[in-house]
Amino acid sequence: MGKYSNYNPLKVRLHVVALKALQLGVVGTVSATTLLTSLDINSVTFRIATHTLFNCIFHFLEFLVTALCNCEEVDDDSFILTDPELFYVYIAAVLEAATKSLSFPYLPKLTFTWFALGLVTVVLGQFCRSLAMYTAGASFHHHIQREASEKRPLVTRGIYSVMRHPSYFGYFWWFVGSQVLLQNPVVGFLGAYKLIKFFKDRISYEEEFLVAFFGPEYVEYRRNTSTKIPFIP
Repeated sequence: MGKYSNYNPLKVRLHVVALKALQLGVVGTVSATTLLTSLDINSVTFRIATHTLFNCIFHFLEFLVTALCNCEEVDDDSFILTDPELFYVYIAAVLEAATKSLSFPYLPKLTFTWFALGLVTVVLGQFCRSLAMYTAGASFHHHIQREASEKRPLVTRGIYSVMRHPSYFGYFWWFVGSQVLLQNPVVGFLGAYKLIKFFKDRISYEEEFLVAFFGPEYVEYRRNTSTKIPFIP
C-alpha cells in the first residue's frame, strides 16, 4: 500500500471530484480548441482562451499533486475551485482584457516577445508551485498548520534549498505571467500588489508556527534562505 495507506475515503466525495474534473476537462478542451482555431496572439479570444486553459491546468494540478504526494490530506476541495477570490480575479482579468480590446482597439498590440515572456513566466510559476508541493509531500498543506506533527518534518532540500515558500513564489509569478499574456496593466499591478501584501502577512503568521515547531533550525533556515518574492525577504 505504501503512502496510499494513509488515504482517507471519508474526506473525498468522489462524485464531487468527478464533477469538478469533468468541469475542468470541458472548459480546458473548449479553450484548447479555441486556441487552435484562433492562432492570432493579438486576438482577445486567443488570449482569454490561453488564460482559461492555464487556469484549468492550475486547478487540476492542485488536486493531482496533492493526491499523489499527500494523499492523507487530499479531499474534494483540493482543486481549490471554490475559492471566491480566485474566481473574482479570473472574472476581473477577463473583463479587463475584453473591455480594453473592444473599447480601445488602437492600443499597442501584444508583441511575440511579450507573449513569450508571459508564457515562460506562467509555465515557470506553475512548475515551481507543483515542484514545491511534490518536494514537501506530507508537509505541504493548502491551510496553515497550527499544530506540530512528526508526519510534517521541516523540508529544506530541493527547491526549498533555493527559496522559502516556493509554492507562494510559484503562484505569484504564475499570476504575473498570466496578466502579461492578457495585457492587463490594471489587474496585473493591483493583483501583484495585493498578492505581495497577502503573502507577506501570511508568511509572517505562518512562520510564527514554524519557529515554534522547529525552533533554531527554522530560524537558521529563514536567515539563510529568502522567498525570492519581491519586497518579501
